[in-house]
Amino acid sequence: EKMLRRVLLAVFLLCALTGGLLAEEGPWAIHLSWQHDPATTMTIMWRTEPEIKDSIVQYGLTPEYGNEASGDYISYTALHKEIVWHVVELTELSPNTTYHYRCGAPGNWSDDYTFTTAPAAGNSRTGFSFVVFGDTRGGYSTTGEILTAAKEKGVRFAIFTGDFTNGAGQYEYDLWFKGAGESLASVPFMPVHGNHEMMKNTYFDEFALPDNEMWFSYDYGPVHFVHLLSQTEDYALDQRGWLLRDLKGTTQPWKIVVAHHPAYSAGGGHGCTQYVLDHWVDLFDRFHVDLYFCGHDHDYERTWPIREGRIDAQGTVYVVTGGAGAPLVEAGRDWWTAMSESVYHYCIVNVQPSQLRVTVYSLDGTVLDAFTLKK
Repeated sequence: EKMLRRVLLAVFLLCALTGGLLAEEGPWAIHLSWQHDPATTMTIMWRTEPEIKDSIVQYGLTPEYGNEASGDYISYTALHKEIVWHVVELTELSPNTTYHYRCGAPGNWSDDYTFTTAPAAGNSRTGFSFVVFGDTRGGYSTTGEILTAAKEKGVRFAIFTGDFTNGAGQYEYDLWFKGAGESLASVPFMPVHGNHEMMKNTYFDEFALPDNEMWFSYDYGPVHFVHLLSQTEDYALDQRGWLLRDLKGTTQPWKIVVAHHPAYSAGGGHGCTQYVLDHWVDLFDRFHVDLYFCGHDHDYERTWPIREGRIDAQGTVYVVTGGAGAPLVEAGRDWWTAMSESVYHYCIVNVQPSQLRVTVYSLDGTVLDAFTLKK
């Protein structure tokens, strides 16, 4: 009898280590993103057990749906089993419209969820908010708390500044999605690649993003968003020409850039990233980028507006938001520092016709910082 108990315990632990405890009856790890125009498309991804290969989304303006779209699945081996991700992109949607949907296949449907498409690019009349946060690195419950709080505040989408896991393994990503809960089934999620993603296929298999998925841009209402890959100096140089053309080509009044590595940071973890300062910041100055969000240092930091290496009211505000669960570092101060604190937190950006209002919250709801940019 003792031997049987030991065998059963060993099987239980093996299932835990190989992802068996993360299996679900129906679709799970459901999350939304954009591969194309956020006003007229939505991409839905989810996991199932390997034997389910149908990838279907039913959607419409009511829970009766009325429309159906099919997609593809991604299959690879990890944790000694086949991992199956389903990917369906909905197209020809109406801007600024709420849709109901469910994903899966007959006999294996998800619950009913909703999402709201973006206002048309350039629309500055419709106010909205989004959340920015980053650096989970094992603190999965903290990330879940942030997403729950942000959803309750009515954000339209989420931006993540990188570093989901410590080692970029499938089991860690499974835990990350478990920690995130169901919020991502309603809140589109747009990450950047962090150094702990390690350029592994695991990261690129988990998310469906625009273009080459490493660097890309999109418009949401009056805001032009640019996501960059700051992994190495070579990558920073590779993107410089693309970044110049992208920023030069946009007519949106607001420009927000996101990457993992800081330009300016006085945090006790890493500090400034010289190649970001050398190869990107002059373009931010030239094309009047309003905000640069990053992670990497596990704290919260905000600079004064900076242009041409000095404080200037017309410059870019640089924000480090690396407090989504990773071990915190000491928050430092330097000549550029307007605010810094070592705390788990998230940033809510509210967009109105003539201003951006950024409010930074700790996990208990306390306001840590707030500032407004106006045009």
